[in-house]
Amino acid sequence: MMITAIENLDHVIEHEWNYLDSQKNEWSLLTGDQDMEVLEHVLRCILHMGITDKMPQEFQECLKVQNPDGGWSKISNTNQTSIWITTFVGLKLSRGNLIIKDPAISAAVDKTLEYILNSQEEDGHWTDPEWSHLDTTCSVTCFLTIYQVTRDKQDDERINKARRRGFDYIMSWHRESGLWKDNGFHPSGIETTAHLMQYTLVPAYFMDKIEFAEKACLDAAESLVDEQAENGSWDNENMDHTMDACRNLMLVSDIFNQKEKYMPVIEKGVQWLTKNKNESGWGDFIDEPSNVERTADGLDTLLKFRRYCSNQPMSDFWAYTK
Repeated sequence: MMITAIENLDHVIEHEWNYLDSQKNEWSLLTGDQDMEVLEHVLRCILHMGITDKMPQEFQECLKVQNPDGGWSKISNTNQTSIWITTFVGLKLSRGNLIIKDPAISAAVDKTLEYILNSQEEDGHWTDPEWSHLDTTCSVTCFLTIYQVTRDKQDDERINKARRRGFDYIMSWHRESGLWKDNGFHPSGIETTAHLMQYTLVPAYFMDKIEFAEKACLDAAESLVDEQAENGSWDNENMDHTMDACRNLMLVSDIFNQKEKYMPVIEKGVQWLTKNKNESGWGDFIDEPSNVERTADGLDTLLKFRRYCSNQPMSDFWAYTK
């Protein structure tokens, strides 16, 4: 499969990583306290760049700011544990430790697992004051899946039960349009749907062999395509949501053998993202100053697009298989 959306893709990726690396004071715990949401976005880029072995301390430093309950706060020097932040830091550590192989990281993630399992609500969801129940719950199902895959614990019924309860909660919100919409949190449904497909439906397909997960993914993919603007963007030229939609379509179309159908849609989105980026990095919208979180999202999208065009399995890139 030929890469047609971007010329000099490798050069663009290298340029954006060099820019992120130059902004370490805004994301690395080695330089001081940080927003852990920003850091975990960068850790994902380190994983996808294949340089985890060169930067193990960026992962290991997370252990120094883990809260006593096993979770992490949004801001590293506070003790207000966030489920959403905890799951995404935990899954980056799980993935990174496949390479780093640090027993201390393994122990920290085990502590995270216990905190997460003990925090599930009666109806199957998890809650975070800054995120919707849907987004928070899907982040947990993603963490549980990656924990199981990286530890070869796919048969752990305690974890499987918790994840399936989360899946059932999310499916109870499913709408006929194929999109998941939460009117109090990103009401267009673009970001929420892209997150749920990647982090809950695909794991349900891999881990639990739930056949309906495939149909739900493909129905939602069609709905996302319908929402793409003529210029290739989504959600009123929202950089973040366009990145989410592109990455999600890469994963889903690859897993369910629909790449030929969705490649033009994905290329169009990636083309828009690269055409409208800043000289270095991305802002949240066109002409806004670059920020580290969105730049990491943009770089991650390009890294996943490069992987997508290589015909190597995307599920390995998400760590749903290995």
